[in-house]
Amino acid sequence: MLSDALRALRETFSAPLRRVMWLSLGLTLVLLVLFGAGLQWALAALPEFGIGWIDTVLAYAVRFLAVIVLIPLVHPVVSLVAGLFLENVAARVEETSYPSDPPGQDQPFWQSVAVAIRFTAVLIAVNLLVLPFYLIPIVNVFLFWAVNGYLLGREYFELVALRHRAPKDATALRRRHRGRVLAAGVLVALFATVPVLNLFAPLFGAILMVHTYKKLAAPESFA
Repeated sequence: MLSDALRALRETFSAPLRRVMWLSLGLTLVLLVLFGAGLQWALAALPEFGIGWIDTVLAYAVRFLAVIVLIPLVHPVVSLVAGLFLENVAARVEETSYPSDPPGQDQPFWQSVAVAIRFTAVLIAVNLLVLPFYLIPIVNVFLFWAVNGYLLGREYFELVALRHRAPKDATALRRRHRGRVLAAGVLVALFATVPVLNLFAPLFGAILMVHTYKKLAAPESFA
């Protein structure tokens, strides 16, 4: 698992994927800036009480809460943008690392968009649901790894598996190896907690899951 993670890390910043990496990063930053600007506009529109110190305290409190809310949303925004390119990333990795294997089948573009939107909505909903627990020191870190590790592992593994299997078979394979898939997902969640590197977490996750899928599927092909 660790060797696959190091391999995926190298490939995330390799020349074949560099264009996708920069394009994904650029679109992500644009979305985050727009989201931040919209949030600031909404805060500026809040009514004032006309009492100086109360307005000042409330202004700082609201902005603090806005930052707390914004932090868990960074990863879903990154995932939404990267989701548009993950099929391409998986295809590139399969082509360069497993040239003798049968190529995977790309999903239709609009289906990929729908999957990216659905997954982003789930990430946002779940992270907002556990948001109060993110305020608890130490607990918040492990909770983030566990919750997002499960979600990321499930989504990225099935994204790769669906390139080679029917949906029912992809889900069955994931369930048979749920421990391994969860461990890989937690590695992606760990990656997502590192500042700056978290912007590349979805690409890292897709690459890692290609290698994970290939190792899990290989024994079954000879069963």
